[in-house]
Amino acid sequence: MAGFMGSPEGDETKSLLEKVQTKDDFHTKRWRCLSHPTRALETLSPVAILEIGILNARDLAERESGYWRSADTTADSFVQVVLDDQELEKCITPVARAKKQPMWLYHCEVDILAPMSMIRLQVFDDQPTEKVQIGFVDICVGDIPHDKTIEGWFELRFQDNFQSTSMDRYNHHCLMREEEVSQREFREEQSKKEKGNQPTNPEALEEGNKVTEKLVVKKQFFASSKERAVDAFQACVHSTADRAEEYGFQTLSASLKEGGTRERYRSNNGELYISLKLKTVVSSADSLFALALDAPPPVNMGIRETTELKRTPDIQQCVDEAWEVKVKLLDDALLCCMYGFKYLISWRCWPLSLLYFLGLLVCCYKSYWWWAIIPALLSVSLVVNSFPEQRKYMTRGGQNADLTEEGFKHTASWRNTDEVQKFILRLLTEDMKARLDNPRNSHKLRAFAAQCMRDGVPTVSLSELRLALMAAPFVVAEDNVATFQRNDLVWVDGRERGTILELTAPENITVELQPTLLDPEKHVKVVHQRQLTKRGESIPNLPKWASDLAVSSAMVQIYPPLEGIRHGLLPVIATVTDILTWKNKSVAVGLLVVLLSVSALFFWAAIMHVIHSNGKGNLSYAQEVVILVLRSLDNFIAAIVTMVIFLFQAWWMTHFSSFAKIMQRRGHQRQAPGIWKFYREDQEQSEMLRNVLAKEAEEYPHGMFHLPHMSGDASAAYAAHYNRN
Repeated sequence: MAGFMGSPEGDETKSLLEKVQTKDDFHTKRWRCLSHPTRALETLSPVAILEIGILNARDLAERESGYWRSADTTADSFVQVVLDDQELEKCITPVARAKKQPMWLYHCEVDILAPMSMIRLQVFDDQPTEKVQIGFVDICVGDIPHDKTIEGWFELRFQDNFQSTSMDRYNHHCLMREEEVSQREFREEQSKKEKGNQPTNPEALEEGNKVTEKLVVKKQFFASSKERAVDAFQACVHSTADRAEEYGFQTLSASLKEGGTRERYRSNNGELYISLKLKTVVSSADSLFALALDAPPPVNMGIRETTELKRTPDIQQCVDEAWEVKVKLLDDALLCCMYGFKYLISWRCWPLSLLYFLGLLVCCYKSYWWWAIIPALLSVSLVVNSFPEQRKYMTRGGQNADLTEEGFKHTASWRNTDEVQKFILRLLTEDMKARLDNPRNSHKLRAFAAQCMRDGVPTVSLSELRLALMAAPFVVAEDNVATFQRNDLVWVDGRERGTILELTAPENITVELQPTLLDPEKHVKVVHQRQLTKRGESIPNLPKWASDLAVSSAMVQIYPPLEGIRHGLLPVIATVTDILTWKNKSVAVGLLVVLLSVSALFFWAAIMHVIHSNGKGNLSYAQEVVILVLRSLDNFIAAIVTMVIFLFQAWWMTHFSSFAKIMQRRGHQRQAPGIWKFYREDQEQSEMLRNVLAKEAEEYPHGMFHLPHMSGDASAAYAAHYNRN
């Protein structure tokens, strides 16, 4: 291979490779940003250079000790720069071997073309068998000001938070530091443990109070004694550390001092001291063309893991969110629409069905009547939805009715045995925690369901229905009936996630409802025991290696689209539902006024056209124009749809979209580091590094310059020299 590259053919091949890999000059081909922005991103030279100085780090997470407790757990750390989820081979620091506070003094340059590119600094532990990720920090280039050096400590996030997309992670980190989240979770965990240790029985509470009164004096005495002992022990440790340092045992001294101050939990995965400077290499006019370029779509890392202190994959969270999507999307949206349509076509309310039937027949007679009839019918539906009881009779059935007396009546009103059977099956599994003794006995359940209603009215109450099902020979109770305890994760009515706070009575339980995407507040309510279902019954408590195998094959593929549906579709469904159910009355009233206005306007146009065509009246020129426009509106809409389909995909339409992006992004403010919660300036650290570099420049005068302008070779050499010592 070496001979081949050294031959004339090898030189020619190398020159051809350089020719292929050389990008076009941005100034010469800048118009490509408007005509072919994707190709421009791939083929043009950069518009800016991001100089990154990775100087040193502190408080990095240590590796697990494994079986050898006495083994050194200090990480062999190095940093990899990632641009738009692509690792840059030329931007990687040397490995700092066994350094608790590694110093790299490394410098690299990153070519920037897209204005909103994302940079990630990923810290690794170079272990013998693999490279383990320690922590990371995301930075948006679009927020970094030009030609201004930003230098300071950047907080490293826990690797478990490496989820969703880089932009989502960055926006979250800008709002709150990782240590703030960890401290809040630690306090919540401690409060849960304290609540879990408290007895709920009144007699036990009274007995506990007596014991507390008896032990209060002893507790104060032992607390003061423990405090004095700890102080004495720490004084002894520090005294020994000082003596060890005097006699030259630096390692022993550092270990003793560190051991006395080690925290019980980590608030973050450490900090990086970084220097950033974004330099523009093109003119201001050329940089405007780059605003039309979009960075590659960020990769959705999928699996959400817990942000609790244990930091293990949370399968329960994935299943809970999948169930939330099912309830909101299927039960509250699709099934409600299906039952509403079935309510109309089955003539359960004949005046409403007759109105829709005649209105649609008129629309079939003349197409221009659609714009007059359809808004009027939608207005009628919106008014009907303003009555909650009528709305539930229209949109609730055996598959989505509440497991209450009212829900049983709504299901029976359909006068359909299949609907009642579906309701009873849900009652068995979700409420009574029972099942059929044999799946083949479904015909017996259907015969039972047929006798539970007459003429759309239940023959028994819901409590009597439960008793009858318990006595039925084809129904058996579950083998393992759930017993609830404090801090259990439960579903309330199969719809709301909660945590048990207190067992107030044999059947009543106080539950704290957890915040959701649509409701970020916590609520507390008292519910009946039969309304609860354990959320973790079907989720095994797997060890980490087993959960990784189970999650990687299925959840990694399922979770990203599930999160997309949950964050993109559920808020829209909730907004539309609030309008249709009149929870948002102002918008509902406004929509009703618009529909009635459109209907009245087109009714007037249709009537005036009929009168004029029969020769019974004369129209002014303005009236004729208005009527012509209204009657031709459907044709205009069809023409617009055709234009969107055929013209917006044309190559020359790309110029207009690129120009719109430039105008939109032109006023973007570069506000960093003021908007970075994860950044802290440190003048003492900066001065110390300057002194180190100045001292080193005297010994190694060639190639040593002040960061961030020092060369990569010189910084790498110094880092290797420092880490050896």
